[in-house]
Amino acid sequence: MLRHKLSKSPEGQSVFMVYNQWQYSGNAYRRIGQLPSHILQTLDEKNVLQIIKSLDDASVDYLCDKSSCFDVLKGLLESLMNFENRRGQDDSSSEEEQNNLAESFYKHGGVDVLIRLMMMTSMFPQLTKGRKESEEMLRIKALILDVLAKMTACPIGDKITKTLMDEEDVLNYLFTLLAYQKTFVNACQLVEDMLQCKKIVLDLHSISNIKSLILCLNDDQLGNFCRILAVAISDLDIYENKSSLFAQNKQKRTRGFVNVRDINQELLLGIPELLPRLVHLAVAREYTPRFRGMVSELDCWMEWIENQMAEELYDVPQIDEFDDFVGGITIPTIAGAPMVVQQGLKITEQLIQKVEVVYVLGLFLLGKHRKKVQRKLAELKLAPGLSDLFDQFIWKCQVGRYSSRHRLRGHNAACECSPEVALKIQFLRLVHSFCDHSDYKHLLLSKNELNEVKRINSKAGKLTLPNLDSVNKTLMCRGSKGLLTKIVEVLKKEPTTSTFRFWLARAVESYLRGNTSYCDQIFLMRRGLLQHVATNIVEHEIRHKEILQSSFDLLGELIKFNIEAFKTFDSIFTTPQKFEKFISTVNRNLVDSNMFIRSLVLSLEHFQSELNEFDLQKQGSKLLNYIADFSQQLDYLYKLITIIDVHNLTQENVSCLNTTLVFLMFANKKQILPMYLQALKEDKEVMLDVSGSATFMSNFRDLLIFWQDHYLHKDKDCSALEKSSRISFDYWKDTVSILVAEELDTPTAIIHYTSRLPCERTN
Repeated sequence: MLRHKLSKSPEGQSVFMVYNQWQYSGNAYRRIGQLPSHILQTLDEKNVLQIIKSLDDASVDYLCDKSSCFDVLKGLLESLMNFENRRGQDDSSSEEEQNNLAESFYKHGGVDVLIRLMMMTSMFPQLTKGRKESEEMLRIKALILDVLAKMTACPIGDKITKTLMDEEDVLNYLFTLLAYQKTFVNACQLVEDMLQCKKIVLDLHSISNIKSLILCLNDDQLGNFCRILAVAISDLDIYENKSSLFAQNKQKRTRGFVNVRDINQELLLGIPELLPRLVHLAVAREYTPRFRGMVSELDCWMEWIENQMAEELYDVPQIDEFDDFVGGITIPTIAGAPMVVQQGLKITEQLIQKVEVVYVLGLFLLGKHRKKVQRKLAELKLAPGLSDLFDQFIWKCQVGRYSSRHRLRGHNAACECSPEVALKIQFLRLVHSFCDHSDYKHLLLSKNELNEVKRINSKAGKLTLPNLDSVNKTLMCRGSKGLLTKIVEVLKKEPTTSTFRFWLARAVESYLRGNTSYCDQIFLMRRGLLQHVATNIVEHEIRHKEILQSSFDLLGELIKFNIEAFKTFDSIFTTPQKFEKFISTVNRNLVDSNMFIRSLVLSLEHFQSELNEFDLQKQGSKLLNYIADFSQQLDYLYKLITIIDVHNLTQENVSCLNTTLVFLMFANKKQILPMYLQALKEDKEVMLDVSGSATFMSNFRDLLIFWQDHYLHKDKDCSALEKSSRISFDYWKDTVSILVAEELDTPTAIIHYTSRLPCERTN
């Protein structure tokens, strides 16, 4: 249809003749390329229309001069680039010039012309049937992608992205360009920008031959493709509200809601070759410049940059580099200069690819197929591979007091900037997800460390782990130290405000999660972890919320159900002043410390019910005596309920609700639940109402009704609650049902302690 329209276009005719013809036949100018040159010169202030005309002519002629077309696109790309030193130019005026060019190009239909030129193969099927894309044409398409990527970064970018999304088959065609070496980098960038702009998650099934495409990608292309996979299988993008659990639950229950993430994961996991290749890419060790004698990553990068600049200064090509041409990496360095491969961009792209691969592996471990993926990654020897990769990292703790170089301009003295920061964080996230409630976490140990854990386990009594002999030693970390020990050693040396401290603590905490393991706790305590974490909380008065939360969570996992850990804690805080300072930190940060409080309550009940002749007074534990006090428990109950309501619940603070339930489940078990509820009613009802309208008790009941909706839905895996608390999930459900019962005369129901509410209107 498009070719038919183009064949009848009035190209080359005068404006007067075309106007007359239009009155009789309705056939008039359809493209800028059909306008006479003198008209274009009259209207064209910045040569934009002439550029569009040249590209337009090429877009309807498959046999056009590819060399001339390349030069036009190269000039357009240069106009959208900034070659000047940032300190020696007026950034605002240069940026404004580029924005104006992009806007003018879009306004005059230039984006439509670029799309037509890019998809020329599909426009001329009779000429291109059975042919592979030529090298010349691929270079042209790579430049088109670069131009579009530059324009989408301008203020007009949203409109350009919408144009791309509205054009039928453009997205599918861009996916085909991922398979070519010359276009895979910038095609991926453009697809990622388009998907980020889209309000719904892409269903990978809608992409033609997606499995065949993935299988044909080489390692670099697959690593780059992970940028798209990260968008397609991330659960954050399936919800309109990214934080509110109430809003997410409401969206889940709507008719027609489909969890596209799970659908995409099933598709990808159905490709047997995918996970092995991703693991291979993730643990490959050669990825960054390293120089002997350099004490930090930044020093290594600066040395590499200086060496590279020195080489490029005396080795400037006189013509465009076509042999190693890769779109997005082969670019001009100055206006009018040849396009050359930029080694800085190339190595940066490789590092980004590695970050994305590690990130995608972590995302696979968050879906409903988590157990299957954990098993597969264990079999693929992910643990020893990550342990070897960890040895390549340079952590800030290994840097001397004064670095061999001054910090970068504009960066403060505590700055930890390095191109490898993102990789380290994603690495630790992957370790966290791999260990979380995993049957394969002991693969993070070395063989001799596993023997140590077994010796501890043999003396654990009722807390003995049953499955340590089944650990496959061929899949474990190599050497004397496993990955877990390496992470602990780095954590102990990292500064309190370190960017990495949160994720280091999270990785170790996830190792301890699940069925609490006495032998693993003792193993880590022998390496001074309990003393380090507890002391760090008090001595440094941690202000970073995330770091404080991860420290309390890790401390809670270290002491849970472990009487030896409570004794060690007492040996650390030997004076009342130190203990009071620690408790004060707990009380000032209840959202961050509530998991630690939960561990105290669970441990107290465990010791009293499981240990023969356990005497709280004889044990003399400061923490156990503190949490055993009824008034203290009541105070925590009130504060934890007060700081949350149904509408402000997030994944971060919903744990506060579960902690309140732990208190009340034990009260219910001892048949003293009414005593707790009555005390909350009498002692706390005089305080301010929650959210300004509901009473304190009514708010608590609303929270528990939300709990039922959240945790009793079919897609929710609640085994984590059961394992971490050693309380069957049925008892969790039963206790909540008792609390939210609607019988006003039942003293175990919250409604018994609230005033009657007026009937709601039914019309």
